[in-house]
Amino acid sequence: MIHQFRVKNFLSIREEQVLDFTASPDKTYEEYTVATIRNYRIAKLGVIYGSNASGKSNILIAMHWLLDFINLESKKNKDSIDFAPFLLDENSRNEHTQVVLSFFIEDVRYEYFLEVDRTRIYKEEMSYYPTNRKSLIYLREWDGAKEYSAVSFGNSVKLNARQELAIEAGSAQTITTLSAYMCGNIEKNSVFEKLKLFFLRTTMPLLTIKSDMNIYANRKVKGDEQCKAFICQVLSKADFNISDLFVEEEEEEMDDDTWKRVNAIAELANRPKPKNRTLSKEELYFTHKTPFFEETFFEGLESSGTERMYGLAAILFNLIKHNMICLADELESSLHYDLLLYFIKLFLVNSKRGQLIFSTHSLMLLDEKIIRRDMTFFAEKNVAGATEIFKAKDFGLHKDVSVLNAYRAGKLGAKPELGSIYLDLD
Repeated sequence: MIHQFRVKNFLSIREEQVLDFTASPDKTYEEYTVATIRNYRIAKLGVIYGSNASGKSNILIAMHWLLDFINLESKKNKDSIDFAPFLLDENSRNEHTQVVLSFFIEDVRYEYFLEVDRTRIYKEEMSYYPTNRKSLIYLREWDGAKEYSAVSFGNSVKLNARQELAIEAGSAQTITTLSAYMCGNIEKNSVFEKLKLFFLRTTMPLLTIKSDMNIYANRKVKGDEQCKAFICQVLSKADFNISDLFVEEEEEEMDDDTWKRVNAIAELANRPKPKNRTLSKEELYFTHKTPFFEETFFEGLESSGTERMYGLAAILFNLIKHNMICLADELESSLHYDLLLYFIKLFLVNSKRGQLIFSTHSLMLLDEKIIRRDMTFFAEKNVAGATEIFKAKDFGLHKDVSVLNAYRAGKLGAKPELGSIYLDLD
């Protein structure tokens, strides 16, 4: 689980902004909304509000970027780091970006610090708390005079000399220390393996309104009967009249124009030309059952809401069964409000240490008691165009005051400032 995320100088974020998932002492629905790990109370949910272009998506993008960058093996062939600093002043574009992630693997808290620009990693530090005391896993710092990264390791990690040498040698300018370990031809280390598995298997790709979740869900359905049964159960409970589903692989022959284009692309890319004109594709089918009839339909005949819920059900399976972390931008896309709330409640009631962090424009959630104030964040831009993040609970509203009404009245900020509806048409 993610305990806290801090980011500075990334996209629309200039000064350090914080997403802190520490739950308050509030007891409201705590059996569903809070996971207790040692003496920490961690929110299972994070909900981010803000007007369009406020930066609420950018905080999710920043978090996803870090989770992806820290162990991205393909970065070994890159000579630059893909991200943009804050560009609306002369200084920030030339300053370093800093991110901090505090997270839990099982019952142990870890803390990661990263300082970069687009050319190199200047500093990164990974520490953990196997007891109540902080222990170093590794510290990597850029030595400008010698033009290399010096890496040191904590004693509790128990690396041998060969492992240390291989990791340090692999920690190139744009490669994280964890990536260097993953790519190195060295024996496994238990501490590094836990970190590797966390970043590879605990976090899911950022979900957006453009994400094709069917590909992801189809793969789960074909390879996991338990997941398929789970998805069918969710769709049935969500009032879609779906009793079954299945994925079939079908083959079709490319027409002449497609065949020519495929061969031309292969030639330009200096790759072998395909040997035949057959294309394999997956087709998804849903079985609908009513008291009067039963029929199976191709997915193309389904509503966008049905397809969205199908993909979300596969994600829900991982959140509940495997305690994974999901970041989602505009989670409510294509969903009726009641269905959105139902999905959130399914997650909260049935999960143990899964975590769902999402942005939304669904204001009615603000008045749902299960969406606690210590889990609700607002994003807005200041006069310099920089994103600022704050929590609903920080406003000190009385428990009987409607957060929704306070937000609509402009007392919480994070609303668009709109001009007159009358236009000058001359």
